[in-house]
Amino acid sequence: MFGFGKAKKQENQFIIAVKDFAETRKSLEAETLSVPFDKSIYRDLIATAANEVNNLKELGKFIKLQNKNKGEVKHYWEGLIVQGYTLMDVHYDKKTPAIERLCDTGKFKFVCRA
Repeated sequence: MFGFGKAKKQENQFIIAVKDFAETRKSLEAETLSVPFDKSIYRDLIATAANEVNNLKELGKFIKLQNKNKGEVKHYWEGLIVQGYTLMDVHYDKKTPAIERLCDTGKFKFVCRA
């Protein structure tokens, strides 16, 4: 059966959270944001965002797009949005640095695999 059921998980697709997204993006472009790895990696990561959500009203739709169980992720993801994070579905295929380490900063958080 084709086209039915949940979508196949894609390799190298992740959900990350970015604090104060607009300000973080400006800081990355201006080279003023302090991050542990090369700033171009973060700019490229943000550029690959397929979907993003930064308000509670659109969160349900985002969860559905990610094929996640709403009961399992909703409260945690709501908490991130309330704290000022934007959730993003990004593509990252590099082995080094690992996405978990890359997003272990105050501005970036690794949430889960998409």
